[in-house]
Amino acid sequence: MFRLKKDSPITIFDIGNSKIACIIFRVEENKTKILGMGHKKSKGIVQNTIQNYDLLSNEINNVFEIANKSKILRKGDKFFSNITDNNIYTKKNYSELKAGKLGITKKIIREIYKKNIIDINIKNKQLIHSFPYNFYLNNNEVSDDPLGKKCNNIGFSSFNVFVDKLLINGFEKCFDKNKIKIKNFYDSGVAAALANLSEYEKKSGTVCIDIGYYSSKVVVFLKNKIIYTDNIPLGGIDITKDLSKGLEVSEEEAELAKIIHGNLQSSYNETIEIGTDSKNKKKISKNLLLGIIKPRYEEILEIIRDNLFDNLHARVGINNIVLTGGASKIYGLESLSSQLFNRKSRIGKIENNSSFFYNKPEFSSLLGLIELSKNHRISEINEQISGSKVVSVFDKIENWIEDSYA
Repeated sequence: MFRLKKDSPITIFDIGNSKIACIIFRVEENKTKILGMGHKKSKGIVQNTIQNYDLLSNEINNVFEIANKSKILRKGDKFFSNITDNNIYTKKNYSELKAGKLGITKKIIREIYKKNIIDINIKNKQLIHSFPYNFYLNNNEVSDDPLGKKCNNIGFSSFNVFVDKLLINGFEKCFDKNKIKIKNFYDSGVAAALANLSEYEKKSGTVCIDIGYYSSKVVVFLKNKIIYTDNIPLGGIDITKDLSKGLEVSEEEAELAKIIHGNLQSSYNETIEIGTDSKNKKKISKNLLLGIIKPRYEEILEIIRDNLFDNLHARVGINNIVLTGGASKIYGLESLSSQLFNRKSRIGKIENNSSFFYNKPEFSSLLGLIELSKNHRISEINEQISGSKVVSVFDKIENWIEDSYA
């Protein structure tokens, strides 16, 4: 049975379109101690799709060597990674078993959990998250803790997240070239949400929007459960391209102008200079910049809002919006989100101003991956499904049940 020792180092990778990051850490006295970290500009991956396996493999090795410069780990150790699928697929599932009349035991909980996972096999998709919802006794009574209760039959519902099997296989190929075996892949949006949402926000109904480089990831929490996920193929690069085209400058100059002068609120019609060449700087109105940037942010948020509000469960339950990701670092986004969603909005951030990650929302997924990898035994079931057969054993189910119903 797979168990992580408290003093065992854990390694996670965050592979994105703009950067690749790696962190090695261990848990000491219930605190996370970072042992090594590295990050580099991405190569070989575009729009969440691997374009060059050799380039991506080399960058994975390079960033791992930076993080592991003190030779803390061997490549044969266990690792975790994020994954972002443009075609993310979610499915709720319900399974039922006869319970007998002696009361619900851990054995029955194991059996129905395993049945629920086996029942959701989907062709060409791989299950990466299975989040427990509720137990149902005799088809109607809802229970979070059915242990010991008597009923004729027990039902169990779950919320499940799938990615394309070919995408997983591609990333595994890149890691395998470096003799790195990934134990679990985690969805980037789920990781970002876990890094940014408070316990109150997860309970009260909150959307986490991670506006990344090529895509925006959306996760909704309600009553401490994930009820919705989505990926929108628009992100920070689209804003940069709009500026590059509208201002007739290079993408590098457009990105710099966005970072230095970008905002989403009207201001005095100030004239600014843009450009990296001191001899060929261009003078433009700051309101012109606003006129290019704001419509794209509005489009991203409106698409997310419309998709969300098509889901009745999500629409009724949403009370808060939390924005994160590299493209969330622009003045006025919080206010724009509040206007478009008619919900209280805030920018997700690390409160500790002495932390390396302070005011760096682009590392949200990485921080969430730390929590997922620390708690993967008890927070979820992550089984690989191939064809009609479950590949791996259900050790993590055993661990989750032991921890939840001790």
